[in-house]
Amino acid sequence: MIKKIINLKNTTMKAILKIVFLLVCISTFGQEQKTDYKKINNDLVKATYYFADNASIIEREGFFNKEGKLQGLWVTYNLEGDKTAIANYNNGEKEGVWQYLSKEKISFVTYKNNKIINVEEKALVVN
Repeated sequence: MIKKIINLKNTTMKAILKIVFLLVCISTFGQEQKTDYKKINNDLVKATYYFADNASIIEREGFFNKEGKLQGLWVTYNLEGDKTAIANYNNGEKEGVWQYLSKEKISFVTYKNNKIINVEEKALVVN
């Protein structure tokens, strides 16, 4: 009898967890992200993505080449509008020095041919 009650509780708990997980997925994926595209010339399109929960704040922006691959400078922002990453792409591959910014430090990650070749970190000191 006790085993049946425990099995029933486990089954009920699993069902509840599945329902909660499903609801989280639906609410997360149900939010559409506002995106603007602007043709710069025959070779580049500028893309601006806004936060799904606040369509007036830019989440990231950058460029696509005519093949639809990431190209050139891409910048990512947090909800406060502060830059969190500055990246470079060449025909869809990571290239050059990327900067990852936080309140405490800046990380510099250097890419060549889509591979990391160097990483440096510098602490931010506020006087």
